[in-house]
Amino acid sequence: MSYFYMPLQLAPTALSQPILPNWSFNLFQVNLGATSNAKVEQAALEKVGSYGKQIGRLAEALEVVIHQLHLLDSADLSREDKDALQVFLGDVAAVRKIKAGLQP
Repeated sequence: MSYFYMPLQLAPTALSQPILPNWSFNLFQVNLGATSNAKVEQAALEKVGSYGKQIGRLAEALEVVIHQLHLLDSADLSREDKDALQVFLGDVAAVRKIKAGLQP
C-alpha cells in the first residue's frame, strides 16, 4: 500500500490584519495627523479636557445662543437653516439624556 502526503492548509498562516490604522493599543495613542503646535494641543487636552468635552461645552454654549436669540422663530432664517438648528439641538438633547442615564 502506498501513502500520498499532501500539505493541508485550512487556515491562513498569518492571522493579523490592521483594522484601525494610526491606532496603537500599547498606550492608546492616536495619530490623526500633524498639528501646527503639538505642545499647545497636548496642554489643552491635559488642562482643559478631551476633544469630546470641549465639543460638548461648545454645543451647550451654542444651544444657549440659539435660544437667547430666538433663532428658531426668526424670519431671517430659511426653513433649511431652522431644520439644521433643530437637528443640532436634538443632538445636544440626546447627548444630555445619555449623560443623565450614565450618572450614578
